[in-house]
Amino acid sequence: MIPNISMVKGRHFLVVGLGGSGYAAADFLLKHGAIVKITESVSGENIEKRADELRKKGVRVETGKHTKDFCCDAEMIVVSPGVDIRDKALRGAVPANVPLIGELELGAMFTPCPIIAITGTNGKSTVTELIGDIMAKSGKHTVVCGNIGTPLTAVVDTMNADSVAVIEVSSFQLETIKTFRPKVAILLNVTEDHYDRHENLEEYKKSKFRIFMNQGKDDWAILHSDFKNDGLVEKINSGVVFYCDGLGPVVTCGNSIVEIDGKNEHKIIDIPELPIKGTHNIENALCSILAARLAGADRSGMREAIMSFKPLHHRFETVTVFRGVEFIDDSKATNIDATKRALESLTRKTVLIAGGKDKGGDYRTIAELVREKVKNVVVIGEAASKITDAYKGIVPITPAKTMADAVRIAAGKASDGEVVLLAPMCSSFDMFSDYKQRGNIFRQEVMDYCKANSK
Repeated sequence: MIPNISMVKGRHFLVVGLGGSGYAAADFLLKHGAIVKITESVSGENIEKRADELRKKGVRVETGKHTKDFCCDAEMIVVSPGVDIRDKALRGAVPANVPLIGELELGAMFTPCPIIAITGTNGKSTVTELIGDIMAKSGKHTVVCGNIGTPLTAVVDTMNADSVAVIEVSSFQLETIKTFRPKVAILLNVTEDHYDRHENLEEYKKSKFRIFMNQGKDDWAILHSDFKNDGLVEKINSGVVFYCDGLGPVVTCGNSIVEIDGKNEHKIIDIPELPIKGTHNIENALCSILAARLAGADRSGMREAIMSFKPLHHRFETVTVFRGVEFIDDSKATNIDATKRALESLTRKTVLIAGGKDKGGDYRTIAELVREKVKNVVVIGEAASKITDAYKGIVPITPAKTMADAVRIAAGKASDGEVVLLAPMCSSFDMFSDYKQRGNIFRQEVMDYCKANSK
């Protein structure tokens, strides 16, 4: 491994994957004097644009394939999180005896400050941003990065010893860590997801628990109370703290979130004041406050940070209320558990818009909740028939070809006092470029529908 930044200079690095993380890793290495190549198995307009930019900086690039001749002289390999390191074509091209790390590991090796790292199937981005806001309001130079959108290697040079790095971490990134050691590591939840990369739920959970593997007794591990009886917790070497179900030093007390300090209770905020709504977001607030306190945040700044927090787009976000019907954009609900949490937070009958690219989960696991909460399911995308089969006979189901059709149909089936909820349970890649585009189109179609029917 590289002990300091000077050891990068003059060494041959191969970066695999030319997405945002791969580009950032190549750019970081290049700035510090490395000799860099980058290989990408696919091609396309965005890929070629990045490739041209790197070529102008002196990086050798191949796209559309991984070839042994191109990869043969690497002294270290850095892979993007979107790259499956078990891919046979990749394994056949890269040298077998060369150290292989991920972009997260590369950035962490040169991070000069404490790291707060957050992983889990759902809620990562909200918790990451909220912790970042609390730390910043406590006077810390705070850098929020990772899976949330900005690669660590793109911002690591902006940090110093007095900074704090708040990093959202995916299971894909955790696959390739070696020495990554957060001062505070958080596991929110593990539910069915990413079966395109993980063999089963147990293997997926083990990949998430890797976030704790390099921690020592001076570090902290924070886990949801769901994990309190999990055997993997016994292998954690740091201090372990749980949250929810009355566990830990930050709990709900009546209608408030309080911190318990010995025999004293300090109210942080009343729950109705939280700018993020839903039962799952009360849990996210508990976790964020706990993590920030363990990382040294001031209690005095917490309420200000939480009150000023702006909910992230496409996460259980109200678009508008029209003729008594609330339209909610939860496009980020890209798996079944995320949709479950959204439905659990609603007390009114709901018309659910669901579907997209199937991720291998079992929609029947929330069939009883759908029976209880949902008035009608409007299905879209490739997974429409699978969702229909799962809920046939449980709730009325209506197919829609486009998001415009889905909004029109859903609005027509919702009555005054009810909800139209976009919570797809699926990825977006069959019809949209990502969940953000899906959410934005939903929002636009909702506003267009309201305008057209407001006369």
